[in-house]
Amino acid sequence: MEENTNLVRGDLFTGIVVSELEDKEYQFKIDDSDVHVTQRVTSPKEDRKVLGFLFLMDKPSRFRLDILVPENCKNAQFSLNDKELLGFFSKDIPEDPEYVEVRHCNDEAKYTPLAPGKFQSLNFRWESGDVLKCFFYY
Repeated sequence: MEENTNLVRGDLFTGIVVSELEDKEYQFKIDDSDVHVTQRVTSPKEDRKVLGFLFLMDKPSRFRLDILVPENCKNAQFSLNDKELLGFFSKDIPEDPEYVEVRHCNDEAKYTPLAPGKFQSLNFRWESGDVLKCFFYY
């Protein structure tokens, strides 16, 4: 288990920087709370990878997670506890995308900051048991 690897601390934020699709464990303290983040990568189908995070902590904790969207992916989508957090950045949506509960009704008006080759920053007050999934389609 890796302690404080890729953990960035500073005056403006504390958080994790993820630039590789690999399995990892993070353990650190924020505001006297023990935080454990498990990062896992799966390939449910040949044309996609899922980068997942499980957050376990003593009490809710705010910290930032910076995730690099792979430069070679054709599309991406993020979910938090199976509800869409950030939608697709391209109209090239797979015919059989991974399950995400979507709560909007007008796809044309949807905007997402996800972009291939760029970091996406998420700064939340995470709850123990939260599950973040990043779906990358190739």
